Amino acid sequence: MPGWSPEIANEFIRLAARDGHCFNQMQLQKLVYIANGWLLADTRHALTLDRPEAWEFGPVYRKLADALTAYGTEPVGREITNEEAFGPTFWRRPEGPARSRLELVESATIDEIYYEYGQFDARRLSALTQGADTPWAQIYAGGAGEFKDVPSSAIRAYFVELQERYGGEEAEP
Repeated sequence: MPGWSPEIANEFIRLAARDGHCFNQMQLQKLVYIANGWLLADTRHALTLDRPEAWEFGPVYRKLADALTAYGTEPVGREITNEEAFGPTFWRRPEGPARSRLELVESATIDEIYYEYGQFDARRLSALTQGADTPWAQIYAGGAGEFKDVPSSAIRAYFVELQERYGGEEAEP
């Protein structure tokens, strides 16, 4: 079952904490985006319930950006709470970390992306998601499409193309 971007980011935060390190906001944005792209390519199902938007510095999940505003460029040292992710009046969420009930294929994709891309710094992850042929570049269009949604169909097509180009192996977007 897909999750909201802060819930998916928490999966990466937990994996990093287990290994004794943490990510900054930019890294989390890009890891969630890349994981969503590979899952779309593999299964046609999105990992996130919210869509990324074309911001100046690449694809950004607004809900995740809002939840992490206080961190700026500093490392995110703990999981995002439900209150940070959904607001204090979201009645269906308990106190504590924002979590989603992920299916095995979703969890496996997150694990794989963590191991393939988790060691990259924010600059490299940004470069991977902002190339001239990326869905972000198509929508952003030099600023004309700033803050517009990046459609899942474009993300999927891009990651399917990567799969075909690299023989089904995960490759850098």
